[in-house]
Amino acid sequence: MMTLEGEGSVRDGSREEGRLAVAQLAGGRATEPVIASLRCDRAYMAAGRGLCVTAGPGAAANHLAEVLGPDLKVQHTLPVEGSPSRARVSPDGRYGAVTMFITGQAYVNIGQFSTDTVLIDMKTGTKIGDLGNFTVFDHERQVTADDRTFWGVTFAPRNSDRFYATMATAGKTYLIQGSVSQATARVIHGNVECPSISPDGTRIAFKYRTGNRDHFWRLTVLDLRTMRETPLAETRSVDDQAEWLDDNHVLYGLGGNVLSVPADGSGTPKLFLAGASSPAAVHAAVAQGT
Repeated sequence: MMTLEGEGSVRDGSREEGRLAVAQLAGGRATEPVIASLRCDRAYMAAGRGLCVTAGPGAAANHLAEVLGPDLKVQHTLPVEGSPSRARVSPDGRYGAVTMFITGQAYVNIGQFSTDTVLIDMKTGTKIGDLGNFTVFDHERQVTADDRTFWGVTFAPRNSDRFYATMATAGKTYLIQGSVSQATARVIHGNVECPSISPDGTRIAFKYRTGNRDHFWRLTVLDLRTMRETPLAETRSVDDQAEWLDDNHVLYGLGGNVLSVPADGSGTPKLFLAGASSPAAVHAAVAQGT
């Protein structure tokens, strides 16, 4: 396997800051990363296709979502508005998702920011739709509030049409489960931000809003069958969309490094890769397009 880092830097303060990097995985540990030529504010890769959200040409504050091939070369570009926040690719490489801040720059105060989350056909590099236009139900009631905003998409491993994301409205956040093809979603749990589904499709790692200003979020794992929540051993506030290294370990960016923590709430956080952030763990054979 290997991991890609896109958000932030690989070596803070150097000319390599903000560049995409690739590190091989050996024995559950990351090797020294190789720095690619691409600059990405956010990046992700799966099944030989990647997304790199980067600043557009010229002085205007516009951005592009670049669809990458297995060789990390740009195959398609799609303009996106706002400031980059999250990026994900479905495990089969069929769909991509990009979240951009339209107003605000942080998720701390609900109602003081807005986002735009677009779904992308990774084969053609075209926009499929915007989550803001999806029909969402909370039990039998359709959620039609004007303050709805969505972010942090993650795609199911064996059915890429199924996705999970965060919806915020009326000062609260919810986990929604949706269908790309049907343009619909439903609320399935409360107080979930930046979900990330496990490789076996049974659990969601997410940010739990604690209400404590000193430790604002707590990394937590949700069992999708029982809806049981398990707080992870990382007690510091983590503002990242976590990534699963495997079914037993969760990766996340914190303090300019990537750390790992067991997914069952045991153990202690461990340094996984220094000077990096927002990792994506992919199988090497898939990343090479096989």
